[in-house]
Amino acid sequence: TKELMGRRPFKCYRFIKNKPYPKSKYCKKCPVSKIKMFDIGDKRAKKNIYPCCINLVNLQPINISSECLESVRIVMNRNLTKSIKNKKFHLKIKMHPLHILRNNKMLSRAGADRVQTGMRNSFGKPESICARVKKNKSILSVRCRYKDEDNVINALKQACYKVSGFQIIQISKNWGFTKFKSQQFIEYIKKGKKLKN
Repeated sequence: TKELMGRRPFKCYRFIKNKPYPKSKYCKKCPVSKIKMFDIGDKRAKKNIYPCCINLVNLQPINISSECLESVRIVMNRNLTKSIKNKKFHLKIKMHPLHILRNNKMLSRAGADRVQTGMRNSFGKPESICARVKKNKSILSVRCRYKDEDNVINALKQACYKVSGFQIIQISKNWGFTKFKSQQFIEYIKKGKKLKN
């Protein structure tokens, strides 16, 4: 019987190398993503309800696995539902895992060098899936009321421990998830202008 090694640790895939390798007609076997939900909380709330927007910004180009994104989502959801009543927030994960990671599996039993080919034809088979996050890109955003700002920042600090690399918490000057500054948004509402999402 062939004894294969366990799954490779993600530190082997942390840094971005080579070109993206998404699902295509050349690579049809795509691993299943662990994260299914990218929006949590009060998703259907109107734009004018939650003025404050806080982002978790990445400072280093890295790969983030789908398992990591799911663990970040669980930590954020647990902390925010405890601290903010009636789920008066909207969490949006902006990074989607589309890049396929490959692994050239090696045999670990005695006399394996006679059986396997080593680094010859070492392209590897699809193992897991991850998101390629560039420098200064936001991993997730949370919109909430101004009085819940401290609770969101504390939850984001807990979520930082789940992600490799360096991240900062950035308070946006825009109104919620819109592209307008806060004062500009208030002026538009006073004038009665209709704003698209």
